[in-house]
Formats: sequence, C-alpha cells, structure tokens
Amino acid sequence: MSRIPFSQVLKNARIDLRREYDRLYAMFAVFKNPGINGTSATIKECCESCFINMPFRGTCITLDDFDDVYDRHFEKSPRSVDMDYLVDFCEYSYNLVQYSQGFSYDGAMQLVAYGYGQPLQFYMLQVMKVIETIGYMPINQDGITIFVPKDQTAISVSEIVDPSLSYRVIEYNHHSMKGDLERKKAVLHKLADALEPQRPKLKGINSKLEDAVFFLFNNANIRHNNSDPNGGYYNSTIAAMQQDELEKLYDDTYQLCLLAFLELDNVERKTKIQRLKEEIKGK
Repeated sequence: MSRIPFSQVLKNARIDLRREYDRLYAMFAVFKNPGINGTSATIKECCESCFINMPFRGTCITLDDFDDVYDRHFEKSPRSVDMDYLVDFCEYSYNLVQYSQGFSYDGAMQLVAYGYGQPLQFYMLQVMKVIETIGYMPINQDGITIFVPKDQTAISVSEIVDPSLSYRVIEYNHHSMKGDLERKKAVLHKLADALEPQRPKLKGINSKLEDAVFFLFNNANIRHNNSDPNGGYYNSTIAAMQQDELEKLYDDTYQLCLLAFLELDNVERKTKIQRLKEEIKGK
C-alpha cells in the first residue's frame, strides 16, 4: 500500500494553512489587548517590552534587531503560506511569548499584573491547537521549543535511546533540516555511534538490516569521506551523486536506523512471549 502524501492528508482534512496563519498573526501582531489603567498592547508589543529576558537573543538589544539579524520577518499578508512558513511563525511567536510572562527590561512592569497574562496564555494554547491540527508536535531542548511532524516510529525510538540522543532522533524531521546535509549527517553519525556497540546483537536478530545500515554508515559520506578521490574511502558512485540523491539516501538511512533500534528493543519482548508460549504448551 503506497503512502498518502502529507499534502493530500491536509487536503482531506480541510486544513486551510492561510487561514490558520492569518488568525495567529492577527492575535500576535494586530489585536490590541486591553490591560488595566486604560493600557492596551498587542502580544508582539508585550514581547518587545520583555525582550531583554529572551535567553536566545544573543547580543541583540531589541526585537527588531533580532528580526533583522536572523531574518525573522513575517508579513500580515504574505504572497503564499506553506507548511514551513506557518511552522516558522508558530516557533518564532511561541518562544517569544513563553518568555514574555515576567518582567520588562526595566524590571518594573509585570505583564500578568497589567492584565496581559490571559491573552499570552491563550495565544500559546492557540498555537498548540494549530500545531496539533496540522499533525505536528512540540519538542523542547534547552528551553527552546520547535515543532516537528508526528512520526510514531521516531517518537518510539526517542523513548528508548539515551536521553542525550532522543532530541536528535526527533529533530531530524524538522523542516529546517531539509537540504542541510551536514546537519543530517551529524545526526546519522551519532546514531551510528549508538548502534555500533550493539552491532553483534543486531546481526543476530536481523543480519540483513545490520548489513544494510552499517554499509550505509561506512559508504555514504556519513562516517567517512567517500567523495575525496585522494582519500582512502573514495567511492565513485557516492561522489557522483547529486545533493538531492544523497539526501534521499540519508533519509533512507535514518529510517533503517529507527528500525534497528526498534528491533533491538523488541528482543526482550519476543523472549517473554516465547517463554509464555512454551509454558502454555507445556501444560
């Protein structure tokens, strides 16, 4: 059975990406929320007043400065809204809002006390609702939230690998990884290192899978430079590959890695079932 394209899933579910973006943008940057003492502010203005609290601001001194440095410019009426644009805006605004529920730069104005706590909380809930509706999920690393497609296999593997690796397993599916072969390669290298000590065990469970995944680790520009004709690991087939071909190979390697981790995790479960079967047959 062929896999249904995700774009078709969205179409069948009648999800309007433009409408979802318009709603969030209006809530974030257009609507003025009334506070106490006759004050009013958009959620974006609240974020601007709290910008000094943002742990990800680097050396930027204002939100406008941050937007210019990192090219975070979102329009009220963009020419088109695709999935990546919507998710980018969700990540940008959500992370700003979650760090804007404390004090402003002068340490005097507490936004909750000024009546802006509820709009901020409602906005974060709305972002999460949109993320859930489009089939994505949040993951958090060092206090920063990103949104990735829900992939049950990746989720299952993230729960059984070392905690230091679980984020990388999920992050591989983030849209910012598309076309970034170096980042994908880095994740695959870490997965290879985690699987290496269990290679003999994997071979005993599924020798074809073990052979395939380690062949790719060693011959697809992951562990070794297979494109350098002067190197000891040169492979003319890999060297001749276009970037999109190599990326597809990386994605296939990633899927095989997930399967390998699940095969290893399933050994104990299979053993228990076998013991149960023998016990039942023995009666």
